[in-house]
Amino acid sequence: MRSSQDDAEYRVNYLSFEYVNALYALDNGWTGQGVKVAVIDDGVKGVSEMTGQISGLSRDFGSVTQNGSTSARNVVGDDYAEHGTLVAGVLAARNDGRGVQGIAPGVEVVALRVSNTNLDTTDEEERVTIETGAVRRALDYAGTNGIKVANVSLAKVETDTPSPLWSTMVARYQETGGLFVNAAGNDGLDHVAGYLDLNSTNDRSWLFVVAADNNGSTYELGDYSNQCGTAAMYRCVTAMGTNATQAVDGSYVWFTGTSSAAPQVSGLAALILSKWPQLSGIEAGDVIIETARDIGEAGVDPVFGHGLIDVEAALSPVNPTLSNGAVQTAAKGAALVTPAPVDADAIARQALGDVTVLDSYGRDFRGDLSGMVARPVADSVALERRLRIQAGAGQASFATPDLAASAGFTRLRVGPGENDWSTVMTNGSLAWRAGRTWINAALNSLDDVSASFMGLAPVSDAVQAYAPQARFSLGMRHPGLGGTLGVEALAGGDYGASASGVVASWRKRGTTIKLGALDERGAVLGTPTGSGALRFGDGARSVFVEAAQDVQLGRDWSLSGYASLGTTSLKLASDMLLTDADRLVTTRFGVTASRALLGGVVRLGLAQPLAVIGGSGTWTVGSGYDLANRSLLYSQRQVDLSGRLDPLVTFGFERAGPRSQAALALASSADARDARVLMRWRLVLE
Repeated sequence: MRSSQDDAEYRVNYLSFEYVNALYALDNGWTGQGVKVAVIDDGVKGVSEMTGQISGLSRDFGSVTQNGSTSARNVVGDDYAEHGTLVAGVLAARNDGRGVQGIAPGVEVVALRVSNTNLDTTDEEERVTIETGAVRRALDYAGTNGIKVANVSLAKVETDTPSPLWSTMVARYQETGGLFVNAAGNDGLDHVAGYLDLNSTNDRSWLFVVAADNNGSTYELGDYSNQCGTAAMYRCVTAMGTNATQAVDGSYVWFTGTSSAAPQVSGLAALILSKWPQLSGIEAGDVIIETARDIGEAGVDPVFGHGLIDVEAALSPVNPTLSNGAVQTAAKGAALVTPAPVDADAIARQALGDVTVLDSYGRDFRGDLSGMVARPVADSVALERRLRIQAGAGQASFATPDLAASAGFTRLRVGPGENDWSTVMTNGSLAWRAGRTWINAALNSLDDVSASFMGLAPVSDAVQAYAPQARFSLGMRHPGLGGTLGVEALAGGDYGASASGVVASWRKRGTTIKLGALDERGAVLGTPTGSGALRFGDGARSVFVEAAQDVQLGRDWSLSGYASLGTTSLKLASDMLLTDADRLVTTRFGVTASRALLGGVVRLGLAQPLAVIGGSGTWTVGSGYDLANRSLLYSQRQVDLSGRLDPLVTFGFERAGPRSQAALALASSADARDARVLMRWRLVLE
């Protein structure tokens, strides 16, 4: 829906404004308020659209000749200020719901009149003339008074002759940090007027403007407009060459030429400086160049230079950075991916909901970074690993008293052809006995201590819950302490993350106790952490203890349960916004009741996925801007990372016959927000 700013007054200049996305500034309340722009021209008359717009700093540097006598005029605008009045209207005509409005209607126009008026002649061309020396004095005045933008919709008459006066006056203005916006000229030449005066002493300040045709459909240079040319194209942009404005007699007229295009650029510079007064005029010009829309040959070209000015792009961040007060990094590509056990909403709301960042020009932007927080599907990596195992198209195994091996595999299509299939191993194990000790190696093995419900319930394998990337294991088991002692080394990686660790266990008659230590790189609790300064650590170190027990309840029911408690330390780096974090306390538990029924086995359960129940993190983010010191202000925001305890209620039924197997699994949270259903049927063909 268009804004209220898109009214009849705006629509008078609709084509010109739409080409350069001018409505974006008005929608955000940016009008150039508080900024003074020097209009160095033949004067600015106080017509109705200029009421209250002309600054008290305005000066007349010209003269008047009458009855053979020449004297200082000291009038910044009158009926002979035709050109400058038109220019000022394009720049700053009032936004009052009547007539027309300028591209920056909040600007104060400093009218610096540099024309001489000869009332003794009847020749219209000789009556008003521009004095080059007055232009120099006016520009020096603008620099001395801290006026950051000077609009000069005047071009040299002699385009093929260097002018030391023009060259040096712009160089002096550059020393003050001012932006010299200069009309390219209306002679249809292949270069701007004044290109010979552009050199290393003034080229940071000088910005030429060529004029685009307002045809409403394409990007074409006006047939009258000079081109940027190869010598000046890197200091040249394009603006719209036809704008509605107000003439000295109060009428509303169309004004065409590079003189009309230049104040669009000056107005955009004022919009930038109004929002970011810490910038110089030169820096505002750099932003305009950087954000211009490429409309000619790819890149900077001799016709359009850097391209058409774009108000929205110029007022939006250019290569913004994220900073924690010590290190700055690019915001582009940064993302925060939170593990499912962590409260992602709290991070998004409390840490990143209102942040101030800087772009490459030192401009401060206040915004919401919560959209850069990704919330993965709970148990996504672990679930993918389990489904990969269960999706096997085949299984092979053999066993002897001292050796056992098994392998699961599936077939994947790798191309469109009839024979474009590949067989991929999904899981496997190898175990051999040496005396009383079993040594085992495995890929994607599961050590569930409770029924898996076909992968829909939270995994009961502790390692898979904490670090599912650890797909490979090598270990040994040996009788001891009245049961079986075991130790396994684990390692593996996937999706740019890896994990390793060691787990010690003791098992006896349905009782299992485990102690584990895991090290993750590029992931936390099994979830890749994101990228850039927003990432949730560079990995983690976790330790856990788990207990599981199976018991028989009467003749029909059996009960199995497990619970674990762990702590996780995040690995932090100097460039992260997450600058400190407590140890995260984690837990998980589950209980399953099973019995034979209807020729199969029915299971009822309650299972809590891995959850953070304690611990907080501190994000150091920009929270404001110190204009005097041109620097960000920072705050430290502590966020409780505890997630929700929200166990799933589970139901499963499995029945196996000599030639078929059927299974059904259901899982749902108490509020049915997370509901999962899976059915499987297999037919064995002989």
